[in-house]
Amino acid sequence: MKPNSTIIPLTVDFGTTPIPLFKVLAKGIRIQGSAEAPRIEFRRMLDFAVTHDIRAKIMKFPLTKEGIEESIKVLREGKMRYRGVLVAE
Repeated sequence: MKPNSTIIPLTVDFGTTPIPLFKVLAKGIRIQGSAEAPRIEFRRMLDFAVTHDIRAKIMKFPLTKEGIEESIKVLREGKMRYRGVLVAE
């Protein structure tokens, strides 16, 4: 493969993949994957969430120096649950 190219696997194998890692890294080759669903699936998921009043769980912090410091502390301690949001008051 050419240096700085990208490998995008089209299938998934849950076992080990025999890739000569040093040769791949030395050439700057990236291995990139995605588990994205088609847009219609996203639309169905959003419709389902709206129908069943499903909302994201968040932890709110004030958009202040103290709020930012607290959110970073919570994140570093591994206590952030779901999504941290800074809220302007």
